[in-house]
Amino acid sequence: MATATAPESVSNTYVGIDDLNVRMGITGTSNDGGLWMTLSSASRAVDRYCNRHFFVLEETRLFDIDDPAQVTIPDLVSVTELLEDLDGDRVFETTRSASDYALYPLNASPGSESGRPYGRIRSDLGNTATEFARGRSRVSIEGRWGYRFQLADTGSTVNSGGGISASVTIVAVDAVTELEAGMTIVIDDEQMFVRLVSGTNATVKRGQNGSTATTHVDTSVISFVSFPSEVVEATALLASRYWKSKDATSGGFAGVSGFAPIRVRSGIDSEIEQLLAPLRKLPIGVGV
Repeated sequence: MATATAPESVSNTYVGIDDLNVRMGITGTSNDGGLWMTLSSASRAVDRYCNRHFFVLEETRLFDIDDPAQVTIPDLVSVTELLEDLDGDRVFETTRSASDYALYPLNASPGSESGRPYGRIRSDLGNTATEFARGRSRVSIEGRWGYRFQLADTGSTVNSGGGISASVTIVAVDAVTELEAGMTIVIDDEQMFVRLVSGTNATVKRGQNGSTATTHVDTSVISFVSFPSEVVEATALLASRYWKSKDATSGGFAGVSGFAPIRVRSGIDSEIEQLLAPLRKLPIGVGV
């Protein structure tokens, strides 16, 4: 199905635009500009409703330490580096090795299909580990932040006849069987957002979500981020509702001549609430 290129402002959508068009029976590309923005809005509305995000950010975050035995953190997939400021001079001079802390809950497995994120880091691991130093901004954690980072194979590889540089935005691939606009793909460690698929070329936004745009050789495997099925379905339902609401009458009512008016429900639909309820986080404590 032909689609228009996603605007530069759009990324991290949980549904592809082809899927949304099929669901709503839309053909052609004349509505794609509005549909892309609708998909983006629906994806962020799901994040807000759940009080967490399902795309994964790669960044460094600082934490106050009140309990020297553990620190509560937002959704975390993995730790790249954990640094400590032991003397309170705002310089993180000490690297804590992975053997001197533990991520909880144990067996969370946030890289698997049924995984969940880590939410605490404990320091009290026997006789060799020291406690965290109390105080403001005492721990710096570089890592991947989000609910889950499950990757699936697109069945595609880079096929540009010499690899791609860090600035290339049209990636030639050998096949597009599982590749579509709206996906977040991963090549090596770089995240990219697919803005358009045309033939065997994918137009992408490089270095997304804190990852670094870099070179990739030919035959590099292209994976995609597989979001929880409940998130995908809820986003599609919400985007469909947003799109259809443009034709609704004002005042919260809709209807046709000869029939009684129907009140249009505000807020999240019950079907969407049911889908997202198991994933919703209480809006207290550590933010997203």
